[in-house]
Amino acid sequence: MKILTTIHVHYQKHSWETEGKFIVFYVQLDDTQDRTYVGPQEIEIEVPDDYDPRAQQVAALEALKQKVMADYHKSVTEINDRISKLLALEYTA
Repeated sequence: MKILTTIHVHYQKHSWETEGKFIVFYVQLDDTQDRTYVGPQEIEIEVPDDYDPRAQQVAALEALKQKVMADYHKSVTEINDRISKLLALEYTA
């Protein structure tokens, strides 16, 4: 399947570079001292007819779930450590 889309071509050259380069974005960015807008360009992209993003989306969600669970367990461990330290203190009134 072919998809027709518009890209936005920019020219970028940083002060420390000897040569600039053309870069592509999906939106037009404002001109800066290092980057100028060249113009839009319509291109055709070939995408497999049977492309199904669900497997990649599920994998990304599984990775996110693992990170959230790891963060949660780290927080619970820190809280339990703080509780243990408070319980180990001798109370004198």
